[in-house]
Amino acid sequence: MHHVTITTPARLHFSLIDLNGALGRIDGGFGLAIERPDFCITAERANGIHVADSVYQERAFHILARLQETYSFPGIALEFAAEIPMHSGFGSGTQLSLGIAHAVNLLYGLGLSVLDLAHAVGRGGTSGIGVAAFETGGFIVDGGHRYPEQKASFLPSAAVGHISPPPILLRYPFPAWPLLIAIPNCSRIYGEAELELFRTLCPQPAPIAPQLSHLLLLQILPAILEEDMRGFGEALNQIQTFGWKRVEIDAQGPELQQTLEFLQHNGALGAGVSSWGPAICAVSQNIEELRQKTEAFLETLPKGGSCFVTRANNVGAQIVPE
Repeated sequence: MHHVTITTPARLHFSLIDLNGALGRIDGGFGLAIERPDFCITAERANGIHVADSVYQERAFHILARLQETYSFPGIALEFAAEIPMHSGFGSGTQLSLGIAHAVNLLYGLGLSVLDLAHAVGRGGTSGIGVAAFETGGFIVDGGHRYPEQKASFLPSAAVGHISPPPILLRYPFPAWPLLIAIPNCSRIYGEAELELFRTLCPQPAPIAPQLSHLLLLQILPAILEEDMRGFGEALNQIQTFGWKRVEIDAQGPELQQTLEFLQHNGALGAGVSSWGPAICAVSQNIEELRQKTEAFLETLPKGGSCFVTRANNVGAQIVPE
């Protein structure tokens, strides 16, 4: 193979489950692969590294340099036809890393699995949702990491080195519901700010994990299997009110909370912030009416925002060889 195009999903991360560790595991989480936004990366063999992209050029070079430390290949040329916005709650770092690593894997016949690639590029040290979203798509639950033997801190994957992605407990196809994604233009939490929140606010109180697990097991999962949009939305709303999700929302400032409340009070059966946000996912029985209302609302915010409609991705990354 000399030429390949890889289109990745984005992922929504609805919640981490356990940031206490009382049962000897930490992290754990659940989330969903979605069709838009996406990375569309075209790659071909080359002598040397060539990245035709202004936004992700530096990060792409870093990913490829890390791969070349372990796997010998002469080079690659990359072009981006579509991009996932960074620091927005879509898991752009994992999808970019896996998209590039898999292109190298295919072009040079390395024969590596997605888990091998995730380990090579240092993804999955906190959540396994992004890695599984790339591989299979769908709604995903992961089982976290052994604590403290496998992972001794509560830090995110970018700060913990070579920790393998957690086991995937289940993966279900998600209903074909239209999903409204609203993105208020507000602060972004990443880098040192993110690390400081993990350092100072973890471990979280022990009762949070059982409460989240109860919602997941007896409300979210049955709602997905029975295609019960109302039940799913009610659980999503509850998740926004306690635990680490409150930390993530409060860290972003008032615009995120205002947008979340607007959605919940103007036609959304449920709305939830993905990871640190500011992307919010909402479900509604009248998604077009909600989209129009949300567009008008976002225009009233100091820095505006954007919204669009997407659906679940139930297949993972798509690969077109040439």
